[in-house]
Amino acid sequence: MSNPNTSTSSIVRNIAAIPTELAHQIIDDLRVCDILKLLCYDNDRVDACIMSHPICRNMFGADPETFAKCKFAARLYKDIFTAVGKAFVPKDWFAADNLGANIHCLMSYQYGYILSNMKERIRDELNIHWCKTDLTRFGAPNYSNQSGYLKKDYSFEQLKECWHDIQKAKANLFQLRASELRWTADMLEANPDILKRTLDPGQEFRPNTVHIVSRLRYTADAIMRTPAVFIGSEHFSYDFLNITPFDSALHQLLHMMQKHGITEGDQLVASKEIASTGAASHPSSIINSVRIVIDGMPKFYISPPETAAQKAEFAWRNAANKDGDLLRTANTPWSEPCGASERVSLEGPCFTMFKYGNNIGYLRPKALYWDPHHEMEKEWLTSFVEVYRYLKNLDG
Repeated sequence: MSNPNTSTSSIVRNIAAIPTELAHQIIDDLRVCDILKLLCYDNDRVDACIMSHPICRNMFGADPETFAKCKFAARLYKDIFTAVGKAFVPKDWFAADNLGANIHCLMSYQYGYILSNMKERIRDELNIHWCKTDLTRFGAPNYSNQSGYLKKDYSFEQLKECWHDIQKAKANLFQLRASELRWTADMLEANPDILKRTLDPGQEFRPNTVHIVSRLRYTADAIMRTPAVFIGSEHFSYDFLNITPFDSALHQLLHMMQKHGITEGDQLVASKEIASTGAASHPSSIINSVRIVIDGMPKFYISPPETAAQKAEFAWRNAANKDGDLLRTANTPWSEPCGASERVSLEGPCFTMFKYGNNIGYLRPKALYWDPHHEMEKEWLTSFVEVYRYLKNLDG
């Protein structure tokens, strides 16, 4: 039974079928982690043998209440790391020597570290999920401390509740992600002349986007079938919409808005209905969509640095990923940060998208912060397409 590859279920069967004295001999050859796995089986006979074993009794408690708490902790620990596909005792874990050691190898003062080490690893794992994105937006209570990590000193019962809340919130996020991909596919299919994949560095119109649309819908369906597998898929390496306007579409829209009297200079004409050049007044719904587009510009785009001081400040802002996929768009008069007083010409250098990151995280200035997968991004893009189509129709 000293073979670490021996299955826990076979150990359970052996212990349950033999006298206590022989069961203790089997337990003598086990590691701490093996005993913890045995506790997860809820076998009364096995539990009795563990409680009567001299070392295990000191390690996990001789009274039923203390023993029950250890069983609860062991089940939670096993369930979480089975769910995320991680080893029960990873080799690079600081407490691997405690849980991976034979029960005779631990000193008595180390017994108290077993549960505390398990709790610390559970908390570290939960923090990975908790800090990835704001799960309170998807139904989870706020478990954060002032630094944004999970609060410390949670009991195993509280950690289990937190884990379940995280899972429910992530399920809501997966549903939103799948819905967002389907919406993205519909938008790109209907507007391939205006929109492109955000991570596509090319600015040329693609005559065939069927394969892109099909892949978006396939991934949406796959997320709902097995969501955990697709956390790091290509469509969610970045926490923003998968489609964005072509540079040329944005540039043309800005000129059409000026041509038809919706804007003057870089200002939106204030009236609800205004006379366009040689055409009837624009509907209030179009003016409202124009406002959404313009108000959203600072949240999507920012000008590249020009002075030495600006370049130093922006040195850490990556405008491309490791494969060279550029996240850029055209120069606009509304894409400066909020509060900027400088006037910007419609002609000139490109602007860098005001949202970027990688599969580890993303960065956006707090003053202009939009949460990932925010409905306002979809509203902005919908408004953009609506205004573009309307003005293009006026131009014949």
